[in-house]
Amino acid sequence: MARTTMQRDEAINARLSARALQFLAATASGLVLAAPAMAQSISPGGDAANGSQTNQSTVSEIIVTAQKRQETANSVPMSITAATGNQLRVAGIGQPKDLVKITPGFSYADSYVGSPIYTLRGVGFSDISLGGRPTVSIYTDEAPIPFAIETRGASLDLERVEVLKGPQGTLFGQNATGGAINYIDAKPTESLKYGFDGSYGRFNSLDVDGFISGPLAANLTGRIAFDHTQNDDWQRSYTTGATNGAGEFNNARIILAWMPTGRLKVQLNVNGWVDNSDTQASQLVAITPSAPAAAALVPGLLTYPLSPMNARAADFNPGADYHKNNNFFQTNVRADYDLTDKLVVTSITSFSHYAEHQLQDIDGTTLSNLTEFVRGDITSYSQELRLDGDPTPKLHFVVGADYANDRVYQKDHTNFPQSTTALTFVPLGLPLFSDFSNFGTQQEETYAVFGNLDYKISDAVKVYGGVRYTEADNHFISCSADSGDGIAASDFGPFQDYVRSLAGLPPNPAIAKGGCITANALYAPVLVDETLNQNNVSWRFGAEWTPIRRTLLYANVSKGYKAGGFPDLGATTATQYLPASQESILAYEAGFKTTLIDRTLQLNGAVFYYDYRDKQILGRVLDPLFGPLLKLINVPKSDIKGAELQIAWAPIDGLNVTAGASYIHSEVLDNFSNYDSNGQVVDFGGEAFPNTPKWQLVSAADYKWRLDDRLDAFVGGNVTYQSKTNSELGNVPLLALKAYTLVDLRAGVQSADGAWRLWVWGRNVGDVYYWTAASRDTDTTTRFAGMPRTFGVTMSYRYQ
Repeated sequence: MARTTMQRDEAINARLSARALQFLAATASGLVLAAPAMAQSISPGGDAANGSQTNQSTVSEIIVTAQKRQETANSVPMSITAATGNQLRVAGIGQPKDLVKITPGFSYADSYVGSPIYTLRGVGFSDISLGGRPTVSIYTDEAPIPFAIETRGASLDLERVEVLKGPQGTLFGQNATGGAINYIDAKPTESLKYGFDGSYGRFNSLDVDGFISGPLAANLTGRIAFDHTQNDDWQRSYTTGATNGAGEFNNARIILAWMPTGRLKVQLNVNGWVDNSDTQASQLVAITPSAPAAAALVPGLLTYPLSPMNARAADFNPGADYHKNNNFFQTNVRADYDLTDKLVVTSITSFSHYAEHQLQDIDGTTLSNLTEFVRGDITSYSQELRLDGDPTPKLHFVVGADYANDRVYQKDHTNFPQSTTALTFVPLGLPLFSDFSNFGTQQEETYAVFGNLDYKISDAVKVYGGVRYTEADNHFISCSADSGDGIAASDFGPFQDYVRSLAGLPPNPAIAKGGCITANALYAPVLVDETLNQNNVSWRFGAEWTPIRRTLLYANVSKGYKAGGFPDLGATTATQYLPASQESILAYEAGFKTTLIDRTLQLNGAVFYYDYRDKQILGRVLDPLFGPLLKLINVPKSDIKGAELQIAWAPIDGLNVTAGASYIHSEVLDNFSNYDSNGQVVDFGGEAFPNTPKWQLVSAADYKWRLDDRLDAFVGGNVTYQSKTNSELGNVPLLALKAYTLVDLRAGVQSADGAWRLWVWGRNVGDVYYWTAASRDTDTTTRFAGMPRTFGVTMSYRYQ
């Protein structure tokens, strides 16, 4: 019997996975089991990321601020993946989603409204709202980027990035139950330094970035950085030949550092980006009508050809403008004042604004089956004030308070004239239901106080603990509404009156054009106006032991929370807008960090267990007219068990090897039931979480050697593997994300002093076809493909 396409893909993937494992085993010399990227030492000005390296036969450490003070990564009792700006640039990591290349346990998925879904150790949040709170918080220089949709430009001109795994609620607040990602920007320098990078590659892609840094006046230094990327269309319609996928992204930052006295340091960071790229078109996987009996009445729906299994293939409505008009602006002011030689007061004030205007063709066809135009606006303000110090050689403490105010506005226009949903009211003698709008505002104020301390019992033993009290007040106003053309009003008004008549109630006043169509329990149109006020106490306690030099053993237990919230979605009844309660994780972790073989080998490992309560997911609720519709719900009880091991190895001068893996077993407990994507009631008990591969492996190897007195050569590569997972609970085969292995390669030359570098690169060199997300929508099931093979050349120059 001939093999199916899926079986063939799995066989191919198995071979690729085997090769990846062989590569990992070889490069890690049998010690393969997880790794942060190898980090070189960083200069005070942050320009170790300029490409200059010195041959050495020891593993260097990176300085991190995971506990809001400077420490070496291997002295911090938690699992951390860290990389310098140079390592990110060489590996082609330009966005937070690209961190999957170096971070086992971290995964990324697309949502069709553009909000990225970040998942760390199985802790993630899939939502279609701009105002959906993340489970993995992202910071730039300790200032929060509150929402995932705003993080696109965080990778500009970096000193380093730190991925902190496990609940980080004590120091970083709620919404960091999975962990936190800290982007540390390159800082102004005391002397003149400048540099640029230019890349050209497949699809006419162009990436030009640069910086200039130096003194401006007495006690004042500055740094300006910019990045411009663009590319031609990379997607092609397989039915019309039209193209899509052009990119245009501009990013800039200015930092001013002022030191008026020896005790006061002030930094102003102004940054922003503009994204005019196309929204990615999805690929049609299957025709899955929401009303199968009506499918034959939609011309061309049942016979529409499925997408070829090719990353570039897609379909979308011809003639529509898919260019985004999205932008983000942020201003951060940080002041550090030394009260004494041992006490420092720090203030971090942040303001940000995000605006979104984009059209997404969701259905994967050229039919007007389902498109959504999203307009959004997010304004955020935050203030942190803290005091930290070392009053005695054995004690370090941090105490502080936080305030945040976030306002999110979102208005969506959903259009579906060529769908089975559009025919819903036709049997009742009512007009075709072709479109509607929904809008909502959320304004949340958050107040928190926190404290953390470390105490050395002896030179070898340290205990630590922290606690944070948080209060969050969220005010939500929303409804689904007539789009202004009167169509939805002319359908829902008579229908609601009919339902009311069955209960002996009088008819409602006529719904005006643009009026709400969401109904309350009495089937009267209503503007939903609700509040959600919750509080919580996050905490963390643990101990570490250094039995011998350069070996750390640690164990800790922590409790973290993700804020509750309201969904922004199409709702026929007000119950769909009921909020999901805050979720919590009780996390246990034990680990080690040790440096071996004359400091040429770094080996870190951890095991962990999470007791997960009230996990928030985008589930469904039964609507009497349309069947199961989306609703934000809580999974009462679930858990995660896992392990990581990480290795960095410098066996000889010029050769750096890293390898890494994570194992994550996530599970829904206690026979939790809800609707799957097919509208069937399913017991999700025993299922793994969405977007959570059980296995993830990463490996990298870079070798540099001297050609002559003025020239060095280098070669390198990365291998990334993740096992299969699913985009939603229910294990629906059409929503499966297959396992895949990606290989990147690079080779080039550079000057011996590191001033310039030229290299060629290839990403996904095997041209592996994979996808990052899948969803079932009105009448179709679609997915987002990952990028096909790309290749190019990069030139880098630094003056210092």
